[in-house]
This record gives sequence, C-alpha cells and structure tokens, in this order.
Amino acid sequence: MSVERVYVDSMVHDEFVERVVAETLQIRQDDSGVGDIGSMTFPPQLEKVESQIADALERGAKLHTGGRRLERDGLWFEPTVLTGVDHSMRVMTEETFGPVLPIMAVADTEEALILANDSEYGLNSSVWSEDRQQAESLASRLDAGNVCINDCIVSYAVTGLPFGGVKSSGIGRVHGAEDCASSPT
Repeated sequence: MSVERVYVDSMVHDEFVERVVAETLQIRQDDSGVGDIGSMTFPPQLEKVESQIADALERGAKLHTGGRRLERDGLWFEPTVLTGVDHSMRVMTEETFGPVLPIMAVADTEEALILANDSEYGLNSSVWSEDRQQAESLASRLDAGNVCINDCIVSYAVTGLPFGGVKSSGIGRVHGAEDCASSPT
C-alpha cells in the first residue's frame, strides 16, 4: 500500500512540491537491507508505471524527479514526483502501486474532497492539517475504508483495528461495524 495521489491547496503547492522533491531525492534504492525502497517485483506493474507516467507527460504533467527505469539487475524504478496532473491522466485515476507521487493543486478542501471521492477506489486515505476539527470533518466525508489524520496507512500495521476498502478496493472488511453486521450471531 502506498499514497497514490495527493491534492494540495494551491496556496502552499509550490513549497509543498519543493519539500517533497527534496525528500524524494534522499530516498536510497538498494536491496542491501539499509535502503528505503527496493526493486519492484512484478514486470507488468513496472510497465504500468512507465505507461502511466508517459500518459501523464503526454497530457501536460511536469516531471520533477525520477520517471525512468534504472539500468541494473531487477525491476528498479526511480522515485518519481509529478505535478500539473489532473483526472484526465491515468496516474490520477488508476492504482499505480509504484514509486510515483502525482501532486495536484486544488483551490480548497472542498475541491480536494470532490476529487478524492471521484475514484472507483477507496481503501485508505489521509488528511493532513494543523486544524484537527477541520481534518476530522473532512475525513468523515471521504469515501474510504480507512482514513488517517496526519499520518498514512498506519491502520494497516495494527491488525486489531478495522480494515477494508469501499468501492473496488480491498478484499472485504474486518474488525469494523460492516464486518460485525455480516457475521452470524
């Protein structure tokens, strides 16, 4: 699991992208056990990543870093940051499952909510804000099986917490109201 797409307020977009790119350039790729990420594991998935990036670039996205397969043994792909993306691009509407982060500028949280919910997927999501009340309000309106505030995919690491997706995501639900409702009593 990974963050598939990011919506960020246009007022802080440029600074956000600058910080993300700086962090992305620090990612160590190796399989020695001390790297941050390793090789991809499934050749068709690597091809999908390349295809999604090509589609985005053809439609006007901007590549900030990465975007190419590494010339070494294995299925290595550089950590990639894209901006200038929108929902006409496959990288924003399909699951990627690769080291790609498309970042889309939005006018406000309402636009971010509409775009985030404009997906056939809904496994996990996250809301980032200094305003906890606003974050909780936004989180309650996201169409996702799990929503984290100021964190991401943290619920997956705690096996006793509710987990599962909505729409076309996940393989069922466990430990939540939906799971209990479908269990025989």
